[in-house]
Amino acid sequence: MKTNLPIRRTNLIQSTALTLIAFCFVAGPALAQEATEPETIVVTAQKRSTVLLDTAETLTAITGNDLRATGGAGFADLGAQVPSLAYTANFGISQIYIRGVGNSFFSPGGDPGVALHGDGVYLSDQEATGVAFLDIARVEVLRGPQGALYGRNATGGAINLVSKRPTENFEGEAALTLGDFGRLEGALTLSGPISGQMRGRLAVEHKTLDGFASNTLASGPDHFDDEGLTSVRAQIEADIAGGTLRLIASGLKQDNNGPALKILPDSFPQPAEFLYGVKPPAAPRLLTSEIGSNEREVKSLTGIYERSFKTFELTAIADVRSSDRAITFDQDGTARPVAVTTLDTQSEQKSLEVYAASQMGSRLEWLVGATAMQFDQSRVTTVPGQLPGAFLNPALPLNFPIPFRFAGGGDLVSNSWATYGELGLKLNDQVTVRGGIRYNSDEKKIDEFLDFFSLTKGSQSKSWSKVSGKGTVEWRPQERVLVYGSLSSGFKAGALNLGAFTPAVRPETIENAELGLKLTGSGNRPSLSLAVFNSSYSDLQVVQIGPLSQILANAAEATIQGIEGEASFRLLKELTVSANFSYLDASFDRFSTTDPRRGFAAFDLKGKTLPMVSDFTGGVRVQWRKALASGAVVMASGAASWRSDFYFTEFNTPDALQKGYGKLDIGVSWTSPSGAMTLSAYGRNLTDETTLSSMSVVSPLLGSLRVASYDPPRHFGVSIARSF
Repeated sequence: MKTNLPIRRTNLIQSTALTLIAFCFVAGPALAQEATEPETIVVTAQKRSTVLLDTAETLTAITGNDLRATGGAGFADLGAQVPSLAYTANFGISQIYIRGVGNSFFSPGGDPGVALHGDGVYLSDQEATGVAFLDIARVEVLRGPQGALYGRNATGGAINLVSKRPTENFEGEAALTLGDFGRLEGALTLSGPISGQMRGRLAVEHKTLDGFASNTLASGPDHFDDEGLTSVRAQIEADIAGGTLRLIASGLKQDNNGPALKILPDSFPQPAEFLYGVKPPAAPRLLTSEIGSNEREVKSLTGIYERSFKTFELTAIADVRSSDRAITFDQDGTARPVAVTTLDTQSEQKSLEVYAASQMGSRLEWLVGATAMQFDQSRVTTVPGQLPGAFLNPALPLNFPIPFRFAGGGDLVSNSWATYGELGLKLNDQVTVRGGIRYNSDEKKIDEFLDFFSLTKGSQSKSWSKVSGKGTVEWRPQERVLVYGSLSSGFKAGALNLGAFTPAVRPETIENAELGLKLTGSGNRPSLSLAVFNSSYSDLQVVQIGPLSQILANAAEATIQGIEGEASFRLLKELTVSANFSYLDASFDRFSTTDPRRGFAAFDLKGKTLPMVSDFTGGVRVQWRKALASGAVVMASGAASWRSDFYFTEFNTPDALQKGYGKLDIGVSWTSPSGAMTLSAYGRNLTDETTLSSMSVVSPLLGSLRVASYDPPRHFGVSIARSF
């Protein structure tokens, strides 16, 4: 029962926040004394360059070098360093949650709750993300609704992947990584001047991995969770017409056996058991699979023009991209031909954004912009197989196989445009107020079909518009102390469930109140960032299982409140410790729905925890760096992370629960006196925890199977890198 829990937790959050803020104010003057200039990280989360700890946003920035120090290479590695962030990948399709907001919907027609950007470009296609962090300078994670500057689909937050830019001087690096499970990776980076006014950069990476899961069926693929990936990014940066034009061409090709999609054991017999008396193997990393393939190709071309005028800076970003992905997997997890699923998806996106921002430092700061995007996507899902006779005709025995072929999907066309603006007024040396507003318009059209013993075709279209925004007050009582409070709103576009023939899903909206504090440390004094927030959701979009497919539906209301914190301490000249934590209370206020795994009985979910939400998450990272007398540099890093229990579905049932766990990663490196050679090694998940990373409940037609994926087991790697 959680009847009184929200009140108690609200009091806990408020009292904890006030205590921490009071403590920091006491420490604030001490931080300002005898200060040496701290190392700064410059971010572009506010669409202009600002210093991380002097930016009035709940924001985390992680450099690419920090990720690589312990073998990190993707979104799954962010959760250990970013408060309130969780990552999952259903059927190899990325889903990111921030503060409990996201979704596990992987069909066209819906949108994520966390807006993902690459070099400022909104990335619509979840099929084309989460594959590789190639030549990344940093990852910026904004937590909470970003209704003014980022707009649509940023109800949980926004992430921007910032790639490294071409350099004025020639530089390069070649790296080779070897590891267990057949890991072999090679990377090459070249950067430097092409002419007096032009610079270039080229990054190439190839990865192979035998896989973490084995197949018991000799006629099928040997392993799953394997890798075969090649990615390329070429850039040209030129000084043109008083500004800088940057062209970025990227390509990615993936060809492997696909993720290890594990059919979990179930107390209720599944179709394969009814028909042939067989079950999937119970061992987590053991599959019985007749087939498995995963092919993905992504291409993009981005142009970024930046020009600085006397009173403002102009930025224009134009982008075209496409993706093509086909995945085939054994849906029943046995050697019998009960069900094989293929998802075949193509997409194209065209977008343009133009904005102008006043020069920093003036008493009145402003920013205005407009953006437009067209996103086209097609998906065809096919499932040939067999059904127990009694599933379709009660007069037939359960072990009587009836062949079937399911096909569904269609085409989606999505158009979106928006205008936005922000004003910041410096009232005095200590207080600044900011206000931003955005108008967003979305239109979606689908042509859909469903073929299951008979063919049905149809079309739908729907449009939505919304005004959202944000207001912030910034107070700097000391040189290195920032206190801010904000009220913001967010908006996620409505959805059309392609191929499901269901009514349109209403937009998701959020109202958020937040109070934050940042202390910029120096020397051996800590840097600290704290935030306390309360979010109220209306029409929260959640994933449900329809009779034949996954669909989105609206939950009436939900409330999310919590505390987040990050700190960095330099205990010694050579030793730095950083830590983060989050506490979330995220539950449905009003939501009634049916559960296909319990006979479609109706349940009142008031008080139930939102999917993928842990009450507590945290992480500690220790880095030791020592310059030797020879001039060589040695470094050792350790990262420990933990999260408490969480559920994969809104029903909070024991069969959809991942118990809390902790993980430990380490990394060591040696760099030669000249800096030209680096030898490194890493170990991931040293305690070899077996944990679920995703779980989906599939159609009742197939017995409401739970299809899951597991996080990688303990693994190691060694690298050699040569800089020139």
